[in-house]
Amino acid sequence: MFGPLLVVLVQIQLHLVSALFTVEVLQPRYFAEHGGTVTMGCRFPVHDPFNLTNLSVLWQRKPSQGNEVKEVYKLSKGQEDLRQQHADYQDRARVAPSELKIGLSMLCINNVKIADSGIYVCLVHYEGSDLKYIYLDVKAPYKRIHFQKRKEKTELNLTCQSQGYPLAEVSWQNEESTNLSKFAFTTHQMTEDGLFNITSTLRVKPRNHGNYSCVFWNRELNENTSAHGAVSSLDFANKSNTEKKSLTVMVPICLLLLLVLIIFAFMKLRRKQFTNYYPQKGDRRRRRNKLSRKEDLDLQTKNLNAATIPD
Repeated sequence: MFGPLLVVLVQIQLHLVSALFTVEVLQPRYFAEHGGTVTMGCRFPVHDPFNLTNLSVLWQRKPSQGNEVKEVYKLSKGQEDLRQQHADYQDRARVAPSELKIGLSMLCINNVKIADSGIYVCLVHYEGSDLKYIYLDVKAPYKRIHFQKRKEKTELNLTCQSQGYPLAEVSWQNEESTNLSKFAFTTHQMTEDGLFNITSTLRVKPRNHGNYSCVFWNRELNENTSAHGAVSSLDFANKSNTEKKSLTVMVPICLLLLLVLIIFAFMKLRRKQFTNYYPQKGDRRRRRNKLSRKEDLDLQTKNLNAATIPD
């Protein structure tokens, strides 16, 4: 009879003890920028003397879509335990140990990604157990827009390209603030980092000179980023004219180099002919010596023949 009643009394007592231990969030929602750093925190009650070996902290993330729960950080009885830490947070997530003794669990995430968005759970067990939820919203403003001009046949393509999150709307206008968006062709692709790579192209005819601008409007962030470029008659110049100008400069240079080579070869040939016709002193001396030896040999042969006894 008293057995079931005792169990109920113990459960009520444990519930009362846990009710006295309450975890609070420093703020329910955090905003971070792609590639940056974010620190989220929750507070729990501590009393002197603080015993770290009695403290366990667990941070988890539940994505906005889906049911996969990822372990971000774990402290078990005062010891850091990263054996079950999800690969997405390795070397990126940590909790400052020095702040735990004052009742703060501050989760710091470096190199924030779009995929880090979602609901985070801060669970603390010390003199009781409690948990709270924190939402992280990661954005990526379209900070840099690459403006490019490229001639194609008789028209000029103006292209604006940028990456960000969430998906932005692209509009075009000229210096007279005329909306040209309906004449533009805009596409987007998702990158490995979860960003939107947006490319928008506007075709301009030769007679439509002036200044043009593209505007990326991030509706959720209520941010506008723009890029500008000028179109003139030079942008429509035929490439063949440029090539002709290059040939006009290169041909005389090549002819001049050829003339120098011809003169050099001619001078070298003349020098060789002069050397053969007018031998040097050393050559004449060697020829004289060679001739003297031949004359001596002929003279000795003649004397030898004269001295021969006739039959």
